[in-house]
Amino acid sequence: MDKLQIKILDKKLPSHEQIVFGLLLTFVGGFFDSYTYINCNGIFANAQTGNLIFIGLALADGDFSTVLNFVPPISAFIVGVVFNEYIIKKNIYLPIRRYINISLLIQIFLLFFAYFVPKVYYLDTRPLIISFVCAMQFDSFRTINKIPFANTFCTGNLRSASEHIFRYIFLKERESKVKFYIYFSLIVMFLFGVVTGSVVSYNFNHHALLLVIGVLIVDFFIAIFHDMGRV
Repeated sequence: MDKLQIKILDKKLPSHEQIVFGLLLTFVGGFFDSYTYINCNGIFANAQTGNLIFIGLALADGDFSTVLNFVPPISAFIVGVVFNEYIIKKNIYLPIRRYINISLLIQIFLLFFAYFVPKVYYLDTRPLIISFVCAMQFDSFRTINKIPFANTFCTGNLRSASEHIFRYIFLKERESKVKFYIYFSLIVMFLFGVVTGSVVSYNFNHHALLLVIGVLIVDFFIAIFHDMGRV
């Protein structure tokens, strides 16, 4: 009988590949989607496929004003990826641990800005800033425990979980059992983030954003202490 070896904190792995780090990021991803959907008129922060579907439905109905509601967050997501790639390419000699810390600090700062300045005149800044942050998060953190994953949506993780449960059951690949549990945990954590974001948003409205800022701060300190060799 094989032993399942999963360490939520493994000193052999860089901070951004720690399972606990990735689980918290995935919680944030789920939280963001329910937060913006409830607080920002049905807009998704990181599920850009959902936003594109809403655009398609609005176009089919000839509702062009609704189309304009979904274009800004999609544009902000694109700009976020471009910005993140620019930072990476311009600082190719920057140690990955330094970049991780910088990326998290930028995200935390932007979210504080969204909290304190939710609107500029009639423009709701929250879906724009949160979509930008989600793009940075998605583009920056692509692996967990040496396997690829997505922290802002579930389709890829669901496909990978299905593949590895097949490989474990039918091909007897023992390492797939560990990978399945990791992907399954990510899916559960994303769903937990959605549920939490929904409950907190309905009860605290805009102030729910503080909870997810706190989670990112925890991730930041996990990265710092890991780099110092304390976790």
